[in-house]
Amino acid sequence: MIRSRVTPRLIALAATGVFAAGAFVAAQLSVHSQAQPEKEAVSTLKQLQTGFTSVANKVGPAVVVIRAERTVRSGGVEVPDIFRGFPFGDSAPSTQPRTRQTAVSGSGVIVRSDGYILTNDHVAGGADDVRVTLQDGREFSGKVMRDTVTDLAVIKIEAKGLPAASLADSSKVSAGDWAIAIGNPFGLDNTLTVGVVSALEREEYVPDTSIGDGGRYYASLIQTDAAINPGNSGGPLLNIDGQIIGINVMIESPSGANAGIGFAIPSNTAKFVLDQLVTKGKVVRGYLGIGPSDVKPADAARYGVQKGALVQSVEDGTPAAKAGIQVTDVIVSFNGKPINSALDLRDTAAATAPGTKVPVVIVRNKQKQTVQVTLAQRPDRTAESPAGDEQPSGKLGVTVRALSQQLRDQYGIDANVKGVVVTAVESGSAAARAGVRAGDVIQKVDGRAVATPEAYRTATQGLKAGDSTVLVIRRNEMTQAIEIRVPRQQ
Repeated sequence: MIRSRVTPRLIALAATGVFAAGAFVAAQLSVHSQAQPEKEAVSTLKQLQTGFTSVANKVGPAVVVIRAERTVRSGGVEVPDIFRGFPFGDSAPSTQPRTRQTAVSGSGVIVRSDGYILTNDHVAGGADDVRVTLQDGREFSGKVMRDTVTDLAVIKIEAKGLPAASLADSSKVSAGDWAIAIGNPFGLDNTLTVGVVSALEREEYVPDTSIGDGGRYYASLIQTDAAINPGNSGGPLLNIDGQIIGINVMIESPSGANAGIGFAIPSNTAKFVLDQLVTKGKVVRGYLGIGPSDVKPADAARYGVQKGALVQSVEDGTPAAKAGIQVTDVIVSFNGKPINSALDLRDTAAATAPGTKVPVVIVRNKQKQTVQVTLAQRPDRTAESPAGDEQPSGKLGVTVRALSQQLRDQYGIDANVKGVVVTAVESGSAAARAGVRAGDVIQKVDGRAVATPEAYRTATQGLKAGDSTVLVIRRNEMTQAIEIRVPRQQ
């Protein structure tokens, strides 16, 4: 293997692009050989180069160009690539009442030789017409199967004997592994870029007016510094063996171009979605009806457990609510499987067939207890105020007002709900990044009830840069806890 013949120091140099510093690299190898260090360094770098060209030759033919035409109406999506804070590239969704046809372009990767292609839902989903162009120039019309939950889609084209890439086990991916992206950035077909896996299990929320919930939540993303740009969406992120470890989906960038922070949906998620869409035509998931998060080390003493899935929200009428699961419970076991994180719970519950009755072990008030939960099927959700008693945007970036009948009617808030309503969220603020929205009712701040804007101000005024606070909010028929960290000054 290439990796076994390269020292860790040389890997670090290669990853940062220091390929020409032969004498410096040779110094690192001098422990093994003093005779011809420059020649050995060049030989080692050529082995690395061979690895990259091997991936290009192996997987390049499986990467395709996807062009989708869709009817854009008021508020529609115009560009497929997603960017934090300005999710659709260099063109905002239209705010004028109009209808017109637009064409967008992205990437995809063939994963079965009989014509099944993985891509992003935001690339191909909802399109009136999808065209797939292979590396050899052949063009096909594609049929799209969508999963808006994961932002993945499968396109079927009528072809056989196609070059196909294999899906790796993304649970074995580690920070520091090689990461190779192939796609069609800015229309430049079959572009390969190289970097490393920067981090794992990144959570992101991106507004998206094309789906019913108004945004996409990504529970666990692979982060990479391999260059990803507009047009890369839907293309593969690969390991050094040329296996797919993720499907590229978005970047973090103030400009809309690569800034060294890209994200990919893990291949294990893609495997699950691919199998469900191919065999059933849709993704069927087990459903609990909660919003989980990880138990942080600093919270271990508070909850009496080191690991697990902390329940931050419970939706009324769901299996979790019917079983008596409550906000601030910690789920530590699901159907006999240990749960160490929110991701463990999400994946395990989703893979459990709806209608299955399972034992769930929770920790409440530092005591374990078991509840029986019958899972449901996850529901399909694809589908400013006048002046008054108001607390302006502060350290968290939200503006709140006292609940009046007018505001209850405006946001659909029940008469028995207590708290203060969020009427505005400052763009880029800590609250915005945590997912707080206008219409949320803040009921508690760090356990203190807040029935008025003044009570909210009192509860938050002592927060300092770097502090974190937990808001209990009511949204529609759901109560949930959201942790927000006060940003440090830049």
